[in-house]
Amino acid sequence: MSYKENELRSSLTLAVPIILNRHYHSMTMKNIEFSWFVEAHKELLDSSFSTILMSMVEALFFDSFGYDQYLNLLEKEGAEQGVYTAEIFGDHFDILLDMSKDLNLTAQNIMFKIIEEFVDDSAIRLFFYNRLMECNWTRFTGFAQGYLSNKNQQIDNLHEQKIAVMGQMAAGMAHEIRNPLASIKGFAQLVNIRLNEPEIKADELRAYLDITIKEIDALNGLVTDFLILARKGDSTKNNGVVFNVMEVIHRVNNIVNQLILSDDIILSVECSLEKVLTFGSASQLEQVILNILKNSIDSFTAFRGRIDISVTTAAETNEIILLFKDHGEGIPQDKLKRIFDPFFTTKQKGTGIGLSICKQLIEMYGGHIKVDSEVQVGTSVRVILPWVYDYHI
Repeated sequence: MSYKENELRSSLTLAVPIILNRHYHSMTMKNIEFSWFVEAHKELLDSSFSTILMSMVEALFFDSFGYDQYLNLLEKEGAEQGVYTAEIFGDHFDILLDMSKDLNLTAQNIMFKIIEEFVDDSAIRLFFYNRLMECNWTRFTGFAQGYLSNKNQQIDNLHEQKIAVMGQMAAGMAHEIRNPLASIKGFAQLVNIRLNEPEIKADELRAYLDITIKEIDALNGLVTDFLILARKGDSTKNNGVVFNVMEVIHRVNNIVNQLILSDDIILSVECSLEKVLTFGSASQLEQVILNILKNSIDSFTAFRGRIDISVTTAAETNEIILLFKDHGEGIPQDKLKRIFDPFFTTKQKGTGIGLSICKQLIEMYGGHIKVDSEVQVGTSVRVILPWVYDYHI
């Protein structure tokens, strides 16, 4: 072992009061409102924050099973605290959000330095860094869910619907955006520290930068998805062109086959036509098909299954019919009717915006999408596009 666990654990534990003092100082320096809030509630904040930080220190050393259980408990406790906070401090939620962010970053900065001091192996350091950041944002996610669910009970029916959407969005976005941002900041700080050392380890710096770039790409993709979901679509419709649907199908087929890691997952394409034209955006259709296929692959148990894609045309209605059928676990009927709702998801991890975006992109150019599913039988997704059959390209 490249570090002494007892010494590292002890140093991290002793750092908890230092973290809190630095955090309170930072908050009281913001303005008089923050200063009053900290002074008025310091005893309660001390008890809550100390317990959270101490439990996170212990979680760094859990085995995989114990750590997974801890994350589930952490999110549950965060939700309970969110409910309590909404009842007691509902008028000061903006202050608590700001304090939560500052506490997370302060804890990470101090604990990162301690871990770096005691752990020589870069892989083990990275392991601790990732656990610490994941614990921070799991707690925040639960807190946001608990707070917003409590507020739902205090407002009228119209606002209740809006807050429900906000609650789902906050939970997804807290994890999907704030966690990568924390990683980017953390690894940028590490690179800065490494550059001041006498010996620069290029491989270690490159690994940190690769992770940072990956997180930035993920953020960019998520922001793009939300922009697509938010806009009406009329302003982008004029950017459509006539393109060959089969070229998109073959391109996606090649991409997905590269991503499938199991030989037990089969992707089959059935179409005798070489050219099937429609009006719209080839890249957006590619995004839709990739999302559909990814959902199918995620539905397979033990990484085993088959996806059949067929492309047909209907001259009487001038339509192209894309059919995607899988034999995955299926979707319960009570959830099937909500799959196109923004921020609704049947997955443990996810923002629930994928199918909402697919529906919007397809309808933008006069198409529509329909999903049928049966539990333990499978799911079929039918995408209908306008057929431009008399156009020459």
